[in-house]
Amino acid sequence: MSKPVYNLGDVLDKLTILSMKIYFGDEASIAEHRYLERSLAYFGLNGKIITNVIRLTLMNRFIWELENELRKGLFDSDEHLKEHGRRAIKIRDFNKKRIEYKNIINTIAKSFKETKVQHRSGDSA
Repeated sequence: MSKPVYNLGDVLDKLTILSMKIYFGDEASIAEHRYLERSLAYFGLNGKIITNVIRLTLMNRFIWELENELRKGLFDSDEHLKEHGRRAIKIRDFNKKRIEYKNIINTIAKSFKETKVQHRSGDSA
């Protein structure tokens, strides 16, 4: 690949922004994201690994935000039981994506994949 239009910091910054846009449904960003991901080879980096590290960071951030308010006791009354359930489902769904991204990295690195047994985070559905 020829030298990218951007320097490494700019490529990584742009990838983080495009990754969020794509996660939230902006399919128009996919082509540019793929181009920038491939351009990381110029810097000796694996773009697929970098992309999935960004995705892991997003999932961990989302999980942290949901769990942090619970740890602070903001929803500790009976009237907030629905909120606990809603957060538990969101945490499970984010954790499922987190495991998916970890396993993409593990596949590229020829490492062991994480599996969940009798756990909703491991379901393929």
